[in-house]
Parts: sequence; C-alpha cells; structure tokens
Amino acid sequence: MAKLVLIGAFCILNAAVSKAAFNKEEAIKNFMTNVEECRGEVGAAASDIEDLIKKAPAASKEGKCLRSCMMKKYGVMDDGGKFVKSVALEHASTFTDGDAEKMKTANEITDACAGIAVPDDHCEAAEIYGKCFMEQAKAHGLDKFEF
Repeated sequence: MAKLVLIGAFCILNAAVSKAAFNKEEAIKNFMTNVEECRGEVGAAASDIEDLIKKAPAASKEGKCLRSCMMKKYGVMDDGGKFVKSVALEHASTFTDGDAEKMKTANEITDACAGIAVPDDHCEAAEIYGKCFMEQAKAHGLDKFEF
C-alpha cells in the first residue's frame, strides 16, 4: 500500500513497467534514467534529486521543474500542466496488481488532487500537486512509506 502513495505523490516510478507484473528493479532503473534526463533538461542539481527522493518540498525552481518534467515523462501531467488522473490510475493499477482496496485509496487520493487549482507555471503546478498527494497520503495513513 505504501508504494501506491509514491505513485500518487510523484507518479513517476513505474511507467515502463509491464502490465503483467511490477518489477521494482526495472522501475528504479527507469526512474533513475528519467531523473537524469530531466536533470539535464531543467538544470537541476543533485540536491534537487535528493529532495525528490526524500519526498521533501523542492528547494529551488529547478527542483520544481524536475518534478514537472518527471510527471510529463510518465504521462501524468499533460502539455497544459494539468494532472492526468486516468494515467495515474493506470500506473497505480499496475503497481498494485489491481488490488481493489489499494485502488480505492488511489482513487480517493487522485480524486482529491485532480481538481485542485494550480498555476499556469508547470513547475509550480507540479509542486502543488506533489504537496496535495503527500497531504492525502498522510490523511490515508500512508505518510510513512519507502520504495
């Protein structure tokens, strides 16, 4: 269940995972590849990556843009800077093997955050979505998790 929150929080760790089974090692490898690509695209520092991994708020504009880039790479942020709930739920279903109870929680978390008002700036929007996901995770008793 805790791993579900990471998908909801950052929606970044399992886009390349096959529908058949979640492969944690492959997900981490893909995540790190995407992080490095985004790091180069937005000029993020190593500390921005550390903040992302530690689930800490971004400390810089580049850190926020790193999160936006990652959300876009995984298809959970569209070109307009809006959260794409359907894609996030597809990832959650793969990540949880479609477990009904976990998907109920995923739906509740994504419902709560999908319609929030965010700025037009995609980097700022990603930070606000991330904060919402973390708050919702905590509200669902999922604030202590690791990947």
